[in-house]
Amino acid sequence: MDKTSSLQEAMEWTLELYGELNVPRVWIPQKAFVEAVRDGEAISFTRTTDEGLFGLALGSNPIILPNWNEFAVPQGTDPAITSDFILHHNWETHAIKTKSQSYEIEPLEGVEEDVFIANFLDAHAPNSSARPGNPEIEFWGCVRNGQGEIAAIAAITEWESGEKMLSSVATHVEMRGQGFAQRVCAGVVGLAYDRGIERIHLVVLSENTPAIRAYSKIGFEVIGKFASFSK
Repeated sequence: MDKTSSLQEAMEWTLELYGELNVPRVWIPQKAFVEAVRDGEAISFTRTTDEGLFGLALGSNPIILPNWNEFAVPQGTDPAITSDFILHHNWETHAIKTKSQSYEIEPLEGVEEDVFIANFLDAHAPNSSARPGNPEIEFWGCVRNGQGEIAAIAAITEWESGEKMLSSVATHVEMRGQGFAQRVCAGVVGLAYDRGIERIHLVVLSENTPAIRAYSKIGFEVIGKFASFSK
Protein backbone atom coordinates (compact mmCIF):
# COMPACT_ATOMS: atom_id res chain seq x y z
CA MET A 1 0.00 0.00 0.00
CA ASP A 2 1.28 3.45 -0.97
CA LYS A 3 0.76 6.57 1.15
CA THR A 4 1.28 10.26 0.37
CA SER A 5 0.88 13.58 2.15
CA SER A 6 1.10 15.39 -1.21
CA LEU A 7 -2.29 16.31 -2.62
CA GLN A 8 -0.70 16.75 -6.03
CA GLU A 9 0.54 13.17 -6.04
CA ALA A 10 -2.81 11.89 -4.81
CA MET A 11 -4.62 13.79 -7.56
CA GLU A 12 -2.23 12.28 -10.11
CA TRP A 13 -3.31 8.83 -8.91
CA THR A 14 -6.94 9.87 -9.29
CA LEU A 15 -6.41 11.35 -12.74
CA GLU A 16 -4.75 8.11 -13.83
CA LEU A 17 -7.65 5.94 -12.68
CA TYR A 18 -10.73 8.18 -13.04
CA GLY A 19 -9.93 10.89 -15.56
CA GLU A 20 -10.22 14.66 -15.47
CA LEU A 21 -13.76 14.83 -14.08
CA ASN A 22 -13.41 13.11 -10.72
CA VAL A 23 -14.90 13.43 -7.26
CA PRO A 24 -11.75 14.10 -5.17
CA ARG A 25 -10.92 17.30 -7.06
CA VAL A 26 -14.27 18.64 -5.75
CA TRP A 27 -14.28 17.28 -2.22
CA ILE A 28 -10.63 17.46 -1.18
CA PRO A 29 -9.26 21.01 -0.86
CA GLN A 30 -5.57 21.61 -0.23
CA LYS A 31 -6.23 23.36 3.10
CA ALA A 32 -8.10 20.35 4.51
CA PHE A 33 -6.12 17.49 2.96
CA VAL A 34 -4.34 15.15 5.38
CA GLU A 35 -3.19 12.16 3.36
CA ALA A 36 -4.11 9.58 0.74
CA VAL A 37 -3.45 5.88 0.53
CA ARG A 38 -3.57 3.64 -2.52
CA ASP A 39 -3.81 -0.09 -3.01
CA GLY A 40 -4.15 -0.93 -6.70
CA GLU A 41 -7.29 0.80 -7.96
CA ALA A 42 -8.49 1.71 -4.46
CA ILE A 43 -7.66 5.22 -3.24
CA SER A 44 -8.74 6.75 0.05
CA PHE A 45 -8.47 10.43 0.89
CA THR A 46 -8.49 11.80 4.43
CA ARG A 47 -9.47 15.40 5.04
CA THR A 48 -10.42 17.52 8.05
CA THR A 49 -13.91 18.88 8.72
CA ASP A 50 -15.47 20.73 11.66
CA GLU A 51 -16.51 17.32 13.03
CA GLY A 52 -13.12 15.64 12.74
CA LEU A 53 -11.67 13.48 9.96
CA PHE A 54 -13.67 12.64 6.86
CA GLY A 55 -12.72 9.90 4.43
CA LEU A 56 -13.53 9.54 0.74
CA ALA A 57 -12.88 6.01 -0.48
CA LEU A 58 -12.76 5.07 -4.16
CA GLY A 59 -12.64 1.66 -5.81
CA SER A 60 -14.60 -1.59 -5.78
CA ASN A 61 -12.87 -2.74 -2.59
CA PRO A 62 -12.53 0.58 -0.71
CA ILE A 63 -10.02 1.20 2.05
CA ILE A 64 -11.73 2.41 5.24
CA LEU A 65 -9.30 3.90 7.75
CA PRO A 66 -9.91 3.59 11.53
CA ASN A 67 -9.36 7.29 12.31
CA TRP A 68 -12.31 8.53 10.21
CA ASN A 69 -15.33 10.01 12.00
CA GLU A 70 -17.37 10.03 8.81
CA PHE A 71 -16.72 8.63 5.37
CA ALA A 72 -18.20 7.93 1.96
CA VAL A 73 -17.80 4.78 -0.12
CA PRO A 74 -19.13 3.91 -3.58
CA GLN A 75 -22.72 2.75 -3.67
CA GLY A 76 -22.83 -1.02 -4.08
CA THR A 77 -19.87 -1.60 -1.77
CA ASP A 78 -20.05 -5.01 -0.04
CA PRO A 79 -22.33 -4.42 3.01
CA ALA A 80 -19.97 -6.52 5.13
CA ILE A 81 -17.41 -3.71 4.86
CA THR A 82 -19.80 -1.09 6.31
CA SER A 83 -21.98 -3.22 8.59
CA ASP A 84 -20.55 -1.69 11.77
CA PHE A 85 -21.34 1.88 10.71
CA ILE A 86 -24.42 4.12 10.48
CA LEU A 87 -25.73 4.85 6.97
CA HIS A 88 -26.89 8.43 6.48
CA HIS A 89 -27.72 8.97 2.80
CA ASN A 90 -26.87 8.15 -0.79
CA TRP A 91 -25.63 10.95 -2.99
CA GLU A 92 -24.08 11.58 -6.37
CA THR A 93 -21.61 14.00 -7.91
CA HIS A 94 -22.21 15.06 -11.52
CA ALA A 95 -20.02 17.16 -13.81
CA ILE A 96 -20.08 18.86 -17.18
CA LYS A 97 -17.53 20.54 -19.39
CA THR A 98 -19.38 23.76 -20.08
CA LYS A 99 -18.68 23.84 -23.82
CA SER A 100 -20.21 20.34 -24.19
CA GLN A 101 -23.61 21.39 -22.91
CA SER A 102 -26.32 19.59 -24.92
CA TYR A 103 -29.41 21.57 -23.90
CA GLU A 104 -30.49 24.58 -25.94
CA ILE A 105 -29.46 27.77 -24.15
CA GLU A 106 -31.58 30.88 -23.91
CA PRO A 107 -30.36 34.27 -22.71
CA LEU A 108 -30.09 34.17 -18.93
CA GLU A 109 -31.34 36.97 -16.72
CA GLY A 110 -29.19 37.78 -13.71
CA VAL A 111 -30.68 38.23 -10.24
CA GLU A 112 -28.96 40.45 -7.70
CA GLU A 113 -31.69 41.32 -5.17
CA ASP A 114 -30.66 39.35 -2.06
CA VAL A 115 -34.00 39.79 -0.30
CA PHE A 116 -35.95 38.44 -3.29
CA ILE A 117 -33.60 35.47 -3.67
CA ALA A 118 -33.82 34.64 0.04
CA ASN A 119 -37.61 34.82 0.00
CA PHE A 120 -37.81 32.70 -3.16
CA LEU A 121 -35.59 30.01 -1.63
CA ASP A 122 -37.51 30.06 1.65
CA ALA A 123 -40.78 29.52 -0.21
CA HIS A 124 -39.70 27.04 -2.87
CA ALA A 125 -36.42 25.36 -1.80
CA PRO A 126 -35.89 25.96 1.93
CA ASN A 127 -33.10 23.36 2.23
CA SER A 128 -30.87 25.10 -0.32
CA SER A 129 -27.27 25.28 0.86
CA ALA A 130 -26.12 28.38 -1.03
CA ARG A 131 -27.80 31.58 0.16
CA PRO A 132 -27.55 35.19 -0.94
CA GLY A 133 -24.65 36.96 0.69
CA ASN A 134 -22.55 33.79 1.06
CA PRO A 135 -18.95 34.47 0.02
CA GLU A 136 -18.87 31.46 -2.31
CA ILE A 137 -21.56 32.87 -4.62
CA GLU A 138 -20.29 33.63 -8.14
CA PHE A 139 -23.64 34.71 -9.61
CA TRP A 140 -27.38 34.00 -9.63
CA GLY A 141 -29.57 33.57 -12.70
CA CYS A 142 -33.28 33.13 -13.35
CA VAL A 143 -35.84 32.30 -16.03
CA ARG A 144 -39.41 33.60 -16.26
CA ASN A 145 -42.73 32.12 -17.35
CA GLY A 146 -44.89 33.49 -20.15
CA GLN A 147 -46.41 36.06 -17.80
CA GLY A 148 -43.03 37.48 -16.83
CA GLU A 149 -42.95 35.90 -13.36
CA ILE A 150 -39.71 34.37 -12.12
CA ALA A 151 -40.15 30.61 -12.42
CA ALA A 152 -36.74 29.27 -11.38
CA ILE A 153 -33.39 30.45 -10.05
CA ALA A 154 -29.95 28.88 -9.65
CA ALA A 155 -26.46 29.87 -8.59
CA ILE A 156 -22.89 29.10 -9.54
CA THR A 157 -20.67 28.91 -6.47
CA GLU A 158 -17.01 28.29 -5.78
CA TRP A 159 -16.45 25.24 -3.56
CA GLU A 160 -13.67 25.25 -0.96
CA SER A 161 -11.61 23.17 -3.39
CA GLY A 162 -11.82 25.97 -5.95
CA GLU A 163 -14.13 23.99 -8.24
CA LYS A 164 -17.31 25.65 -9.50
CA MET A 165 -20.64 24.17 -8.47
CA LEU A 166 -24.24 24.41 -9.63
CA SER A 167 -26.10 25.22 -6.42
CA SER A 168 -29.50 26.12 -4.97
CA VAL A 169 -31.61 25.29 -8.02
CA ALA A 170 -35.15 26.30 -7.08
CA THR A 171 -38.37 26.20 -9.10
CA HIS A 172 -41.60 27.90 -8.03
CA VAL A 173 -43.85 25.22 -6.50
CA GLU A 174 -46.72 26.09 -8.86
CA MET A 175 -44.53 25.97 -11.98
CA ARG A 176 -42.81 22.62 -11.61
CA GLY A 177 -42.84 20.00 -14.34
CA GLN A 178 -42.67 22.62 -17.11
CA GLY A 179 -38.94 22.50 -17.85
CA PHE A 180 -37.95 25.65 -15.98
CA ALA A 181 -35.27 23.86 -13.93
CA GLN A 182 -33.59 22.60 -17.11
CA ARG A 183 -33.74 26.05 -18.65
CA VAL A 184 -32.19 27.86 -15.69
CA CYS A 185 -29.49 25.22 -15.21
CA ALA A 186 -28.59 25.34 -18.90
CA GLY A 187 -28.52 29.11 -18.71
CA VAL A 188 -26.16 29.36 -15.76
CA VAL A 189 -23.85 26.72 -17.24
CA GLY A 190 -23.80 28.68 -20.49
CA LEU A 191 -23.02 31.90 -18.66
CA ALA A 192 -20.27 30.10 -16.75
CA TYR A 193 -18.72 29.15 -20.10
CA ASP A 194 -18.95 32.78 -21.24
CA ARG A 195 -17.05 33.74 -18.08
CA GLY A 196 -14.22 31.32 -18.80
CA ILE A 197 -15.30 28.52 -16.42
CA GLU A 198 -14.40 25.19 -18.04
CA ARG A 199 -16.34 22.74 -15.88
CA ILE A 200 -19.20 22.72 -13.40
CA HIS A 201 -19.98 20.11 -10.75
CA LEU A 202 -23.06 19.44 -8.65
CA VAL A 203 -24.07 17.21 -5.76
CA VAL A 204 -27.53 15.67 -5.51
CA LEU A 205 -29.23 13.07 -3.33
CA SER A 206 -29.74 9.86 -5.28
CA GLU A 207 -33.44 9.85 -4.43
CA ASN A 208 -34.00 13.18 -6.22
CA THR A 209 -34.77 11.60 -9.57
CA PRO A 210 -36.58 14.62 -11.14
CA ALA A 211 -33.51 16.80 -10.61
CA ILE A 212 -31.18 14.08 -11.90
CA ARG A 213 -33.25 13.76 -15.09
CA ALA A 214 -33.06 17.52 -15.63
CA TYR A 215 -29.30 17.59 -15.15
CA SER A 216 -28.83 14.66 -17.53
CA LYS A 217 -30.80 16.37 -20.30
CA ILE A 218 -28.47 19.36 -20.08
CA GLY A 219 -25.39 17.16 -20.41
CA PHE A 220 -24.23 16.53 -16.84
CA GLU A 221 -22.62 13.12 -16.35
CA VAL A 222 -22.42 11.08 -13.17
CA ILE A 223 -18.81 10.87 -11.96
CA GLY A 224 -19.50 9.12 -8.67
CA LYS A 225 -22.31 7.58 -6.58
CA PHE A 226 -21.60 7.30 -2.87
CA ALA A 227 -23.09 6.29 0.45
CA SER A 228 -22.19 8.30 3.56
CA PHE A 229 -21.56 6.64 6.91
CA SER A 230 -20.45 7.56 10.42
CA LYS A 231 -19.27 5.58 13.41
